[in-house]
Amino acid sequence: MPSPIVLAGQTALNATLYHRVQFNPPDSVVLIDFGDRSILIVRDIEMDRARKEARADEIACAADFEPEGGLSGDRDTALAQAAAECVRQSDSDFVTVDRTFPFLFAHELKQAGIELEYSPELGVLERRTKSAEEIEHLRHAQAVTGEAMTMACRAISRAKPDDDGNLQHEGEVLTSERLRRMITAFLIDRGFSNHHDSIVVTVPHVADCHHFGAGPLKANLPVIVDIFPMDNATRYCGDMTRTAICGEPSEEVVKMHAAVRDAKAAGCEALGPGTTGEAVHRAVAEVIEGRGFSMVRGDARHGLTVPSMRHGTGHGIGLDVHEPILLDDGGGEILQGEVFTVEPGLYSASLGGVRVEDMVVVTENGHEILSPVSETLNWD
Repeated sequence: MPSPIVLAGQTALNATLYHRVQFNPPDSVVLIDFGDRSILIVRDIEMDRARKEARADEIACAADFEPEGGLSGDRDTALAQAAAECVRQSDSDFVTVDRTFPFLFAHELKQAGIELEYSPELGVLERRTKSAEEIEHLRHAQAVTGEAMTMACRAISRAKPDDDGNLQHEGEVLTSERLRRMITAFLIDRGFSNHHDSIVVTVPHVADCHHFGAGPLKANLPVIVDIFPMDNATRYCGDMTRTAICGEPSEEVVKMHAAVRDAKAAGCEALGPGTTGEAVHRAVAEVIEGRGFSMVRGDARHGLTVPSMRHGTGHGIGLDVHEPILLDDGGGEILQGEVFTVEPGLYSASLGGVRVEDMVVVTENGHEILSPVSETLNWD
């Protein structure tokens, strides 16, 4: 008989648990799947709602599985104690847990004499391959992300530079911080959350690929805009990057942009069932290096001035912005129905940076870009 699977935590923070139960209360829950039946233990005041909404055969609360020594007055500890007692009553000696399993629950299971067996693939494989419904959720999330992107890039390209070269929007300086607030307000109005904020970055911070950006945006310098919000209705994420400029790009930036666009196209074309994340990354690298730019990993301080790509090609996406697997060195076999970002970029602290990113679903015969948006530099 297989060991019970135990998943625990707050579904708002644990996408694997949410994917299983499709229920999102404010407090922690624990799911115990015995194979032939599953029990979801929730706070007592959530039981009625859980019976209507949650995907589980039985709904219980901590008081239904009170151990001999009683339950703690701490809510999460009591939940962990109840989970351990539920497993103990089933005469199971060990359980299988995933990479997200909280130590609190592990501790209480061990206190009850129950051993834990870690499964690195539990919750991973079932989330990698998206259903038709999940793909439509992602398509919608990406469409709204694209609308926000279009608004932001137009604000950059249509701005008016002042005498110092600072961009002016509606009579005020357009800073990275201000444009991020504009993006967040746009998304909130459409039922999206922007928990991690957006990236709006230019020289010199753009050499740090995940710098959020700071200070005034400047004329004739490229601005990378990366937006990755969550749809509050479905919890599925969008993720898109574009590069915009107000004025005229330098000849070198034009070359960087062309190389990045062509590298993204090559990465998308390389996607397909049975290939690997590493093969997709190598297809992108061939274009980048073939145009005279470099692929640099690690500290790479010289890449701060010489344009280089300093990251992998992309990642899985779904209920989390970053999900397995990676399109990078060592990336494993790609499955039909997986959804990835493809996002090559080139970065220089002096010249500026360029990144173009789309969300791509792996189809039976290749790939489909979800909710495509213009890839131009000038959005005026």
